[in-house]
Amino acid sequence: MKLLFALLITCIQIFALNLTVQGDVKNPLNLSEKEFKNLPQTTLENVNVVCASGEEKQKPKNLKGVLLMQLVQNAKIDIKSKKKLNQIVILATATDNYAVAFSYNELFNTDIGNYVLVVYENNSFSLYSKKDFLTGPRHVYDLNNIKIKLIK
Repeated sequence: MKLLFALLITCIQIFALNLTVQGDVKNPLNLSEKEFKNLPQTTLENVNVVCASGEEKQKPKNLKGVLLMQLVQNAKIDIKSKKKLNQIVILATATDNYAVAFSYNELFNTDIGNYVLVVYENNSFSLYSKKDFLTGPRHVYDLNNIKIKLIK
């Protein structure tokens, strides 16, 4: 029984997903669960998931994680002129290729950025955007990649 348990733990560690932050950045990130949880954490209260039809898919709950804008800042956007920040898009993609987009200005120049949270739950990363009117379309579970891209 102990051998089986040890094998199970080893398999979980081998297949554990990391969260990558890459693209037009100076400091690409490849975060394990442990590394992610060592980053400064933010708590959002009463976050629910409401799909495009208006149906509540997930009851309100409190979440603790890292703001998406903090991950973007840690990766350090690589641009030659601050004017180019208007052309930066952040694409959050799941393992099944479901993807959602945020603009740089949306995250850093509006209140929305204070409510877009990446969390580690149920053995994977997820993204929530609490300030959206309908939160479901930009809720990403099994999040594995955040790509920062300069649109030319």
